[in-house]
Amino acid sequence: MKRAAILTAFDPDVCKGGIETFIQNLKSLLTERNIKVDTHFIYPEPTLLVKPFPLRSLGKRIPEILLNCFMLGRAFSKIEKDYDLVISNNFYGLGYFAPKVKSFNVYHSTHAGYADALRGKIPDSDYRKLKYLFGYMGDSLSGRSKGKIAACQAVGDELRRYYKFRKVSVVHHSIDTAFFKKIDETARLKKKWNISPDDFVGIFVGRWEAGKGVDILSEIIRMNQDIIWILVTGPSCPESAMNNVRVMNAPDNIILRELYSLSDFMLFPSYYEGFGFVMIEAMSCELPVICTQVGLIKDLLQFEALRKLTLPIRSKQEMIGEILDRITLLKKAGNKKKEIIILGRSVVEKEYSADIWKSKIAMALGLEITETC
Repeated sequence: MKRAAILTAFDPDVCKGGIETFIQNLKSLLTERNIKVDTHFIYPEPTLLVKPFPLRSLGKRIPEILLNCFMLGRAFSKIEKDYDLVISNNFYGLGYFAPKVKSFNVYHSTHAGYADALRGKIPDSDYRKLKYLFGYMGDSLSGRSKGKIAACQAVGDELRRYYKFRKVSVVHHSIDTAFFKKIDETARLKKKWNISPDDFVGIFVGRWEAGKGVDILSEIIRMNQDIIWILVTGPSCPESAMNNVRVMNAPDNIILRELYSLSDFMLFPSYYEGFGFVMIEAMSCELPVICTQVGLIKDLLQFEALRKLTLPIRSKQEMIGEILDRITLLKKAGNKKKEIIILGRSVVEKEYSADIWKSKIAMALGLEITETC
């Protein structure tokens, strides 16, 4: 039996971010193809003996997670020959260089691109750390001598522009469209979550941080107190005290599907996204998504109906005005809203389904297409 190793930072059985979702999908794919998979990570407890970085003086200049990723990679190098295939993610494969087995680095975003998107919105020291340490050092060096795979075309373009990578495969992430499907029981779901039948409901799903455009989101919430807002973010959300706000902390996918199904729209005013899982989850559940033109959304601008709900990144006040216009449009849209919903679901089924992703990622990884369990 062949063996594969996945190098990452966080235990995908504990953490539930986009990278962890991708890892779980990848493990399932490899297992289906009779490949044994070991996942090596640092947090909450390292799976390998990770020694402290030898130059303590650098600990004050370089973030601890980068140093730990470097040492995880060095520890893994000692056992790499036990594997036929190695896959690392973003800067998490930083310390695994000069691989002696077939290796790939999957980029879910670029930190150099993320930094530039946030320039002026975060302290200069944080900008430099994101761009030069996590980006030009972490992301760039993690791809040395490995095949590069980008999660969407926008990330692929950034890899070429910032890190000068020449050969990059683009394989869109996917979701389970059979699971993420609207539950046509809105009245029951609203009652379950103590929401009145006639309430107009908006939902946001993501970390409460600058990159997600929470400064814009906060303003929109305050200007639309007639809307019930469901914020799937975490306990530190400062909007939790407002009467029209419900904060959810890390619900499972079953609950998340219910929240998508009872909502009237998603608002996702992010300044930067690598891919954007939650947007296609929402669209798959027939939920209109008001969002900025980031990540995978750049690939959807070809569809006029979907383009109506997207907005370019401009000044904060301009974006707030455009979001208000789009909320008003959805309240009155009628058949136009139905067209957006139907098209959104159709695009996700055609472009971001699990079967399509399995075929494309298998090809990118050089797996035998006919190989099955």
